Amino acid sequence: MAAIAFFGYAAMDTSWIRDARGMGGSPLYGKDFVQILTRNVGAALVLYSGIATLGLTTLVGAGILALYVGATVSLGVHSVGGGNLLADVIWYVPFEFLGLVMAATAGFQPTAGLVQRLAFKREPATVASFINDTARSLGTLLIALALIVLGAAIEAIVIHLKT
Repeated sequence: MAAIAFFGYAAMDTSWIRDARGMGGSPLYGKDFVQILTRNVGAALVLYSGIATLGLTTLVGAGILALYVGATVSLGVHSVGGGNLLADVIWYVPFEFLGLVMAATAGFQPTAGLVQRLAFKREPATVASFINDTARSLGTLLIALALIVLGAAIEAIVIHLKT
């Protein structure tokens, strides 16, 4: 995923950022809490959707998210500089990233339980065991969403203070 994020970073055309600055605007700011939360919860739910596809959509979603993160970092670095970007995002990105990683983990949880049961044969793989693993994954998703809400609140505050 890091390689995909790097590709997203390198592939981003950032020439338009100079134009946005010249018009007095900022390409990075102007989002409120609801927009931030909607974007991040949407990403988390895509990552969690792997519970219904044996992890496939989680894997694909993680790759797309890595491209998005790389492109976003590129925009930030070219817009405000690496140091300024880090000074802003250090407050909320750890919560958002941990939440997204946990959402992806939750998306893989039932499949991982199924693979473990089939590979190690300590207990049989049944529909009930898959349902139990899916129910446990909801707990992981809840923690992920709590972290994402916290990160979105902090991000909205940081953006409000910067504008």
